[in-house]
Amino acid sequence: MLSSMLQELDIRNYALIERVKIVFSEGLNILTGETGAGKSIIIGALGLVLGERSSPDVIRTGADSAYVRAIIDISKSPSVNDLLSETNLKDEDSDILILSREISKNGRNKYVVNDQSSTLQTIRQIGDNLVDIHGQHEHQTLFRPEKHIEILDDFGGLKDLVQQNTDIYNDLKKLLSERDFLIKDRDEKLRQKELFEFQLNELKSAKLEDGEEEKLLRERQLLNNAELIFELSNRIYQLLYDSDDPNIPSTIDLLKSMRSDFAKLCQIDNQVNELSSRFESSIYELEDIANQVLDYRDKIDFDPLRITEVETRLDLLYKLKRKYGVDSVAELIEYKNDVAKKLEDISLSSTKIDDIESEIKRKTELASKIASELSKKRQENAKKLKVLIEKELKTLGMEKTIFEVKVTQNSAQLKTGEDNSIDIDYNDNKVKLSPNGIDSVEFLISPNPGEDLRPLTKIASGGEISRIMLAIKTVLAVGTSHSSPIILIFDEIDTGISGRIAEIVGRKLKELSRSRQVICITHLPQIASLADNHCRVQKKVVGDRTFVEVENLDYEERVNEIARMLAGEKITEVTLAHAREMILNARR
Repeated sequence: MLSSMLQELDIRNYALIERVKIVFSEGLNILTGETGAGKSIIIGALGLVLGERSSPDVIRTGADSAYVRAIIDISKSPSVNDLLSETNLKDEDSDILILSREISKNGRNKYVVNDQSSTLQTIRQIGDNLVDIHGQHEHQTLFRPEKHIEILDDFGGLKDLVQQNTDIYNDLKKLLSERDFLIKDRDEKLRQKELFEFQLNELKSAKLEDGEEEKLLRERQLLNNAELIFELSNRIYQLLYDSDDPNIPSTIDLLKSMRSDFAKLCQIDNQVNELSSRFESSIYELEDIANQVLDYRDKIDFDPLRITEVETRLDLLYKLKRKYGVDSVAELIEYKNDVAKKLEDISLSSTKIDDIESEIKRKTELASKIASELSKKRQENAKKLKVLIEKELKTLGMEKTIFEVKVTQNSAQLKTGEDNSIDIDYNDNKVKLSPNGIDSVEFLISPNPGEDLRPLTKIASGGEISRIMLAIKTVLAVGTSHSSPIILIFDEIDTGISGRIAEIVGRKLKELSRSRQVICITHLPQIASLADNHCRVQKKVVGDRTFVEVENLDYEERVNEIARMLAGEKITEVTLAHAREMILNARR
C-alpha cells in the first residue's frame, strides 16, 4: 500500500463548519451522514485548499475569514516533490506537505505552502498532481462527448503532445489573422492607390519648401511698398550723410564740425577724453548706418513681373492648403510624405504578405505532422482504453458490455455555427485543426448482447454511468504508466446503484484503495462497511446556530452508523447484527 496520503484536514469558519479537524488513514476513507448533513462541504473545503475557485460567500456567518489547512504525506509523489523543488517550497527534511488557504471577506486570499507564502497557480499545480476529485455531478461529463477526448488524452499521457498542438494552432491563428488584416489593409489602399499617386504628383510638382510661405509674404510686402521704401530710405540717407541742399548740412557733417570743440575741451580737461572717444565712435557708427541704408535703398526691386510671380505662387499654396485641409506648407509637406509612405506600404505589404504566407505554409506542415502523430497515438490508446475499460466493467457487473472509443478526424466539409478551426491537409484530405488536434472522440456502449453501439447519452442508465466513471477512474489511476494523483475522492459515486451492484462497486473502491488513498462519500452501507477509516458527518443546531461536526468512528460507532444506513431511525438487534456481519465480511 502506498504511504502517500492526506493525513489531516483542518477546517475553520467554512460554510456551516466552525472548527473541524478530520484525520484520514491509508486505504479507503468513508464519509457518511444523513442527506444535508454537510458531507459535500468537506469536499468543498478540500477543493478550496487545493486551489479551486471560491468567494467570500463560503465564510461562516459572523466570521471574518475562512481557513483550511491540509497535511499530506508526499513521499510517494515524485511529481509533487519535483514541483516543490522547482518553486523552492520543498522541505528537504520532511516528506510532509502542509498547504493552507485563507479567504477574507474582502475577497483577498492568502496561500501558504510549507510555511512560505505562495500563489493560487502553484497551489493548483500541486492539487492537480496530488488529488483527483470526482464531484457529485461529474458523471454528467460522460454525456458530453467533448470531454471524452480529455479522458483519452489523460489515459495516453498525451498532455505534452496536445500542448504542442495547441501552441502551433495558436501560432497559426495569429499568422492567419495578421495575414487577413494585411490583405484587407492592402486592398483598401489599392482602391485608393490612383488617388494617392495623383496627390503625390501634384504635391511633388509644387516643389514645396518649408518656410516658403513666410518668405513670399515678406517679399510681397516689400514689392507692394517699393516706392515708399525707396523714398524713406533715401531721405534717411540724405539726412544722415549726403544732403542735396548745400544750405542744410547732413547730420554727420554737423557732428564732424564739433570735433574741434571736443579737441579744445580735452586740452583744458583730460576727463573729457572718454566722452570725445565715444563721440568719435558715434560718428563712425552713423556713417556705417548711412552706408547700409544706401545699400538697402539700391536693392529695392520695382519689377512688376516679380509681384505677379509672388502672387501666383501664394495663390497656389493657398489653394493646396484648402484642398488638403491644412494650415501651413509644413503640413502640406507632411501630407505629401504620408502619401508617399502609403504608396510604399502598398508595395511592402505584398512582400510582407508573401513572407507570412510562407510562414503559414511552414507552420501548417508542422501542425499536420504534430496532429497526425497525436491522432495516431489516440487511435492506439483508444484500443488499449477499450480493453481496460471493458475489463473493469466486467468486475463491476457489466460482463456483457461492449465499450468503444471512437476516434474520427474532423472533416473540413463539416461546418458548425461557431467554428474557430483551421483547415489543413491530412492524408490527402482537408481536416479541421482545433486546439485539441484534428480528432473527435466519443465513447460508445452496448450494455446488452445484440444491441448496436450507441452514445452514452442515449443508452446508459444512472447506475451504468456511475460504474463506467468508476472504471475510467480506476484505469486512469492504476492502468497507465504516466504520473497520476495519489489521492482519489468520490462524492457519491454510488448514484443510481444498490444491492449486489453496490457491493461490487464497494469492492472496486477497496481494490483501488490498495494503490491510492480513496476518500468516498456514500449513502450505501455496502460501501461504508469496507472502510479502513470511517467518519460520520452530522449537522447540529445549538441555540440559534447550525454546526457541522465530523468524528472518526470506532468499531461500535461504525456498527451503529451502518445499522442506521440499513434501517433508518429504527435500529434493532437484527440490524446491528447485520451491520457487524457486513463489517466482518469486508475484512475477509
